[in-house]
Amino acid sequence: MILAIFLVRDLFRVFVASRFAVDVEIPLRAAERWLAGEAPYLVDAFTVRGGAALPFLYPPFTLPFLAGLTVPPRTLVDVVSVAVMVGFAILACRRLAIPWLWIPLFVLWPPYSEGIAGGNVQIALFAAFVYLVFAPGGATWAAHPRDINDPTTSGAMVGGLATLIAAAKVSQPHAWVYALRYRPRAAIAGLVVLALVTATTVSLAGPDLWQSWVAQLRLASDPAWTAGGYALSRYLPPGVGLTIAVVCLAAVPFVPRHSAGAWIGLLSVIGTLSLHIFGLLFLLPAMLIIRREIAVLVAILVATYRPDGIWAAVVICTVTFAASTRWPNLRELSREQRFPGRVAEPGGG
Repeated sequence: MILAIFLVRDLFRVFVASRFAVDVEIPLRAAERWLAGEAPYLVDAFTVRGGAALPFLYPPFTLPFLAGLTVPPRTLVDVVSVAVMVGFAILACRRLAIPWLWIPLFVLWPPYSEGIAGGNVQIALFAAFVYLVFAPGGATWAAHPRDINDPTTSGAMVGGLATLIAAAKVSQPHAWVYALRYRPRAAIAGLVVLALVTATTVSLAGPDLWQSWVAQLRLASDPAWTAGGYALSRYLPPGVGLTIAVVCLAAVPFVPRHSAGAWIGLLSVIGTLSLHIFGLLFLLPAMLIIRREIAVLVAILVATYRPDGIWAAVVICTVTFAASTRWPNLRELSREQRFPGRVAEPGGG
């Protein structure tokens, strides 16, 4: 009931406010400036509090692809983009073994609802992550972990998805590092393809564009930027957040493979240098493992949109999941585990 109250309040924030397809409009405006010979990366954008005038932060190699989307009518692009994100959200929920009946509740949760309403690519990247670390065939509420070291697992799929996530969200390369640990050739092949795309962009637009992008990322990490999100580095002394990010990245090769999805998701949230509300989707694999009442508490704290609430949620989720390896009662139990020895009556009673 408490979670429902927060969701209703947040739905007003997401859908009534002028946020529809805002994360589509930002890169398309940057692409239009680039096509017109103007700078796609604007320093003045960091003085804006919100809306489509916010800074464009994606790498330069995305601009040629975005340029093609400036041709169709903008309303059509916006509507299709939001619809596609709804599809990616449903695909991720189903791969996480969430029953159809409960998917609307998950989609209404702010990390999903705001990302979908804005057409943010993070929704698609989370779906790519879920497909990378989970295989089909999981039981209800119990996603089936994917062993990417299995020879039957497509190397092209592993390298492609891992590289795509890291390329689009450079502050979250954790999935690519995981692929590098167990499928190095696939990960390196993906990196080579990315390097070729990058080299092509440099030859077309020159190195100045990449320098502008790096400068833009530096401004985006400034704690004084009010729209900078919730990354841990924003609330810690200089250098401490970066150290934590490096430690989280270094920990990826050592996570247990049977629970890699949950661990990498948590490390991606804790160790990123850029975290917005939709980035908290990476908590979901761990939330689906810990006990439901604790997971609902985590969901409520995230829905507060407050930095202290969000980081309380991350801490509770991480500590509970880590402790559940020693104390199984902290994990969601099946009906048989909750009521041992209870046998159903004949006829289903």
